[in-house]
Amino acid sequence: MNAAARRIRTSIITTVAVTAAAVMLTACSGQNDAGQKAAPASAGAPQTEGGGKAQAASDRHDAGIPPVVTAWAEAWNSSDPQKMAALFTKDGVYQDNAFQGTMRGTKGVADWVTMTAQTIGDARADIVDAFRDGDRIAVRWKFSGTETGAFTKDYPATGKSFTVPAVTIMDLKGDKIRHLTDTYNLADLLRQSGLPAGAWNPTAPENAE
Repeated sequence: MNAAARRIRTSIITTVAVTAAAVMLTACSGQNDAGQKAAPASAGAPQTEGGGKAQAASDRHDAGIPPVVTAWAEAWNSSDPQKMAALFTKDGVYQDNAFQGTMRGTKGVADWVTMTAQTIGDARADIVDAFRDGDRIAVRWKFSGTETGAFTKDYPATGKSFTVPAVTIMDLKGDKIRHLTDTYNLADLLRQSGLPAGAWNPTAPENAE
């Protein structure tokens, strides 16, 4: 092989080597760039199918209490009949399953607050939690107060306090309460108040394991 042929072959080999090295360098650089771009997605919030960030768990569930529930508790805690009445529709109903009372219309709702304030000292509603599904709200709360002697004429005031768990269901019409039902254990309330709660008070059998 003459000198000219050797120079041509050497040039071709050099060109091929340089090109291959450039291709490998580009490929490696592309992988690094892709990894760097992908890193924030894996390190941060999970991605949705559309490419946006998924909501955090605390954002997916409303941890707040519906405003009408807060206003309802404030009306009880301030013993304000008009505040309570303002939360209801004109034909709204307030039903208390424990005392078997049903008050109708805004005047009836206001009267229920007045009667409660006159018969239970320091009547209070403390919200545990609540959630809303469409036009219905469920509330868990604690009903507390002091027995003032108004429950029965056969017993003097005991002055004892009570705290019982309660559940309330609100049915709304727009931003107003159309129907509300309170449910709690009246026997529990009376026992804590130092009053008879009925002829039968269940106790565990003596031979129970």
